[in-house]
Amino acid sequence: MRTRRLILTLFLALVAATALAACGSTKQKDVPAGDIAIVGDQAITTAQFDALITQAQLQYKQSNKTFPAVGSKSFQTLKDSAVAYLVRNSAIVQQATKMGVKVSDADVTNALKQTIAQQYGGSQKKFQAELTKENLTEAQAKELIRSRLIDQAAYAALVKTVVVSSSEIKDYYNAHKSSYQIGLSREVSHILVKTKAKAGSIYAQLKAGANFAKLAKKFSTDTATKSVGGKLGAMQKNSLVKPFADVLFGNLKTGEFSKPVHTTFGWHIILPTGPIVKPHLQPLKEVTTKIRTTLLTTKQSAAVTAWVKKAEKFAADNTSYAASYRPTTTTSSSTVATTPTTT
Repeated sequence: MRTRRLILTLFLALVAATALAACGSTKQKDVPAGDIAIVGDQAITTAQFDALITQAQLQYKQSNKTFPAVGSKSFQTLKDSAVAYLVRNSAIVQQATKMGVKVSDADVTNALKQTIAQQYGGSQKKFQAELTKENLTEAQAKELIRSRLIDQAAYAALVKTVVVSSSEIKDYYNAHKSSYQIGLSREVSHILVKTKAKAGSIYAQLKAGANFAKLAKKFSTDTATKSVGGKLGAMQKNSLVKPFADVLFGNLKTGEFSKPVHTTFGWHIILPTGPIVKPHLQPLKEVTTKIRTTLLTTKQSAAVTAWVKKAEKFAADNTSYAASYRPTTTTSSSTVATTPTTT
């Protein structure tokens, strides 16, 4: 984790993904001096707000952009977003605590040590220099780490209970059979080079008994396949350029390499490694793992999104604002994050 990277990522997130009612709780509490809002039973301080705005100013400067003038409409929008983000984050932390998520000071200290070891080679001096550069205190860095650990723990707790049943997999398969239709296909390897002369040289070596995979690793310009001896795997005819497909699905026998073939990508020597397979529907057992992953990801995302929206509603119903920090606008939350903050 680079501290600046995390803060700026959070700030961009607050601008894009915050949604809280501008009015806040219908029963407004008195907000003490030095605080900008109270969410539930937790206060948000002006120091927290100022730190976020300072990081925004730094981001603008590093992007060679002019920071909005205080009092301008653009600044008010930024201010509203910053306040809404801090309120939303406080609500999420409180909701995570209610579900049993606990992050101790020792957890934060250990995570900080790991950060210094991984990002700064274990040098406290380099870490402090980075904090100074980014206008941060170590206490602020620790709070960012605490929030990240809480996010990760809450995410893990939420997704742990999500399961996908066999019937759900079968229903999905039946509803998306067109996605599992395989056209005319064949297993194939190839060697790709830039010139006809080079392809001719490789072809001559193959004719003399050279190993196809070794030549692919040595000469092929296809970086995606050369390390595996030129293996492309099962390729569908309709996914290939015509000259390549005509040869692969022509009279070339399995295990028989072709003469050099020219396409828009260069010069190929083609080696079919399996028979031509007629168009068919992949059976459920072949795609079960893929479908399970798809459904699991979707359900996990839905579970986290619902939980975040619950936290946002808590914030909207239980937040009191200092007069000068009451939001004047409401932004959309169509892009609520559904994965834990990563370093």
